[in-house]
Amino acid sequence: MSTDYTQQQTVGEQMLAEELSLRATTPPAQIPGYRLESLLGQGAFGQVWVGVDTNTGRSVAVKFYLHKSGVNWSLLAREVKNLVAMSANRFIVQVLDVGWDAQPPYYVMEYLENGSLDDLLRQRGALGVHRAVEIFSDIAQGLNHSHGKGVLHCDLKPANVLLDQDMRPRLADFGQSRMSTEQTPSLGTLFYMAPEQADLAALPDARWDVYALGAILYCMLVGTPPHRTPHSVNALDTASNLPERLARYRETIINASPPRAHHRIRGMDRGLIQIIDRCLAKRPSDRYANVQQVIGALERRQVARLRRPLMLLGIVGPLILLGVMSWFAWKGAGVAEREFLDKLKSKTLQSNADYASVAASNFKYQIANLFRLLDDQTQQAKFQELFKAFQQAAGPELLSDLAADQPPPEPLKKLLSLQERTDLEQHLKERFQTIIEDHRQSQQPARYNSLFVTDRYGNMIASAFIDGFESSKIGWNFAYRTYFNGQRQDSSTTVPRRNISPTKIPHVSVPFKSTTTGRWKIAVCSPIRLQSPEGQSESTIDGVLVLTINLGDFDLMPPKGDRKSNYDDDKQSDAPEDFDHSSRFIALVDGHLGSREGTLLQHPLLKQLGQQSSVTAPIEEVDSPKSISHFQIDLEQLEKLKLEGLDQYHDPVAKHPLGNAYRGDWIATMKQVEISRRAKQESTTERQQSTDLWILVQEPVEAVTGDVAKLSQDLTKLSAFALAAVLTVSSVMWLFVLKILRYPEQKTLAKPNQQKSEMT
Repeated sequence: MSTDYTQQQTVGEQMLAEELSLRATTPPAQIPGYRLESLLGQGAFGQVWVGVDTNTGRSVAVKFYLHKSGVNWSLLAREVKNLVAMSANRFIVQVLDVGWDAQPPYYVMEYLENGSLDDLLRQRGALGVHRAVEIFSDIAQGLNHSHGKGVLHCDLKPANVLLDQDMRPRLADFGQSRMSTEQTPSLGTLFYMAPEQADLAALPDARWDVYALGAILYCMLVGTPPHRTPHSVNALDTASNLPERLARYRETIINASPPRAHHRIRGMDRGLIQIIDRCLAKRPSDRYANVQQVIGALERRQVARLRRPLMLLGIVGPLILLGVMSWFAWKGAGVAEREFLDKLKSKTLQSNADYASVAASNFKYQIANLFRLLDDQTQQAKFQELFKAFQQAAGPELLSDLAADQPPPEPLKKLLSLQERTDLEQHLKERFQTIIEDHRQSQQPARYNSLFVTDRYGNMIASAFIDGFESSKIGWNFAYRTYFNGQRQDSSTTVPRRNISPTKIPHVSVPFKSTTTGRWKIAVCSPIRLQSPEGQSESTIDGVLVLTINLGDFDLMPPKGDRKSNYDDDKQSDAPEDFDHSSRFIALVDGHLGSREGTLLQHPLLKQLGQQSSVTAPIEEVDSPKSISHFQIDLEQLEKLKLEGLDQYHDPVAKHPLGNAYRGDWIATMKQVEISRRAKQESTTERQQSTDLWILVQEPVEAVTGDVAKLSQDLTKLSAFALAAVLTVSSVMWLFVLKILRYPEQKTLAKPNQQKSEMT
């Protein structure tokens, strides 16, 4: 509970607070030597900003007091004074600078980004015994330093304990602190405040902080502070004023049974229970007199805990030795096998990484060829002539009407009836057939799917499909697609189509599913610039030429033997000679963030399923989920694959009825695909761009570790002989120990109990 009543702001102060909240993106003032970056929080009297010390680069928190009339300056001055006096301690928040004379006043303290202990308990719940004792010990050290400086905190609670970058506690908020020589009361927070402190006439006492210290440890172990129940909270909330509330709190603590929930915590020991019980004693005289005594009790508990294992070890030492030696004997062969396998897997991971790099370069080279192919098509005189004739015949109004979000039917009918559009489409089909024949003669595996043209607004005006398909989407607007706008994701459907600009440079689209076969495709596009009569290209984009390709038809495998590819544009190279093409294979993965991240776009099983599906699927079945299955890599595995690879990768296609061949563990690595793209009319410099496509190379673990099986069997036999020898020696040692300990056993076991009672 807060120690002071909340002071009401005037109407003018409320209006000023509202105005300040609206411009919270700008600091109230600039402080020399500090760069303020973001607002951390704000309250009734001011704001706290996160900044950086420009001299040291250290993160700081700056607290501005914006409403001077509503602040008790004596309390604030005392808080800052006490913090400065104790700032040299590791477990107390440090005040770095003070500006009481500035407008507005402020003070600078170190910034602890991990929040408070209260935040930690709200997020994780109760802590384990070991972690709770660590934090408790650090808090006690800081509090002991504070008492040594003559400062009593008087409002110790989890919310006033901040966590630094190492998650170690630091005491903060000394607003209710008192000097040990002061005679003024101070109220803390309910259920952390000692019962005698809940009195407006009480004088500060070090045992107040001792009680709060025990309440914090209790809360860390149990999850709630002592004595806090729905009944007790309701009794306090119904009080009509502060004195009555404090009186009810004292009665609640004094009349309640001592808290016992911490006794049932797993891992608790008698020494720690006694520390908590004594800290939470109702009468001050029954508590530790100061924090130093609490620290002493913790140290004695630690000494006792260290002695107990040593005494037990003296009895069961031979048994432990036998177990350890037996374990080493049993694990000997396994350790040697794992070390050898780890080295072998590491080498395979590196080999697969090199393999993926070559495959990514191969993919990059194929895309670069497609860029050049499309660029050449857009520059052909016949194409330029037909496209320009179409634009003149259609006129800007017709094309603009088609780009409306809900175009009327008349513009589409007019578009389809234009002879100039028909001539352009016929030319496009002829060029597409020529491209296909040239591609087949070069014995390259990638099979083109379609070639189409959009105008400057994204309307499809002409198309050519493989195997004689006729497009029913002439006049449809595709400005939102990445192959038109050149973005890395499709535009929102709420963006007006007329407001979307076409790409200015060659671009590779986001992968998408075919509307006829359900197979994954990508589109490679090139902007269309109509040349002026003098032969110079104009700066505006008049349309986009798009070529779609089935991803399953790309040749991702690096070349073997004397096959060469121009991977690095002007530099020819061969795939490494030690690449084994028989056991490993390559897949293509979608890396776009969102629900599609990790989707397999190209995979041997996908190709098999694609061959089984009908290429001439009816148009009404284009969206059927049965066309091609959808496989997605687990995101946790995906992140590890991107960073360093996995030697226990699980292929998602193994869950498919036809995916038996892909079950088990795989050694896999990934490499991001980069592309080179250039707009000839803009620059002669090619731009390197990282795509969201990833090459995945995987190899079955069995193919790598199969030769190790025989070696493992031999080592297992040798380890069995070693284990038998160790068991024999251990048995002799055990019999010797039993003979020595047969008579003094009870006496030996009595000593630890006797020592415990003496410590108690």
